[in-house]
Amino acid sequence: MIAVGALKGGTGKTRLAKLIALFLAVILGRKVVMFDADSTSQTTSKWPVKAAMRGYSPWPFEVIRHPFDSLDKEIDAVLARGDVDDVVVDVGGGNYDCFLAAVRRVNILLIPLCPDEGDTEQAPQTRQAVLMGAALNTTGEPLSMLFVLSRCENSNDPVDARARLLEEDQEGGPYPLLETEIPSLVAYKRAYGRIPGPATEGFEDREMTAKDAERPRWKDLKNFIPLLVEAEIITRQQALGTGLIIERELEKVSL
Repeated sequence: MIAVGALKGGTGKTRLAKLIALFLAVILGRKVVMFDADSTSQTTSKWPVKAAMRGYSPWPFEVIRHPFDSLDKEIDAVLARGDVDDVVVDVGGGNYDCFLAAVRRVNILLIPLCPDEGDTEQAPQTRQAVLMGAALNTTGEPLSMLFVLSRCENSNDPVDARARLLEEDQEGGPYPLLETEIPSLVAYKRAYGRIPGPATEGFEDREMTAKDAERPRWKDLKNFIPLLVEAEIITRQQALGTGLIIERELEKVSL
């Protein structure tokens, strides 16, 4: 159970959450349910409709819109069905109660931050909210709270942001910040509104899709697969097994 969330909008969390769900469903062939729990946007819910208009059909995972503080109960209902491998939640945008409900049920929480002072100044409130929700987490497993710098341009901003977040003397100590950073590249923006890869006749043909269509586009998403490995969403062996990345490209990924 994975959530990508932040109490501040505009950090790229929806884009990242959808790409994670797509990777698990399309590349690994897992049964995924994604919750659109962002009360200020319906992007995740609208994406399958827009993709179908562009010829991407059928949609490879189930999408449920539920931006309410009963999100934890909705997740429980889905898990009780017994037919789901992964739950991915897109949550945040200032919906504090819904954010807490997600934290109560997930195992991994990715918190994207843009590398500017406006975002990093919000980090203490987000961390405090996570700690409150984690106290009532009922998954039976430790919650991994992981911050990731997103929308990083070629400037000193990511360097400065990393220094601020890893400062030892700040209240609460340094943040659990991933080494991997998500760049602001055309490939990510292109993938935002459609499935990476051209339209194909049926996603059930995994071999054809992975071999002929998906791989070149997934490779365009710089640092995406290393991020999945570092966050322990997938294993290093699973990453290498997709054929989308080589060992040398994972050398800097720490676990």
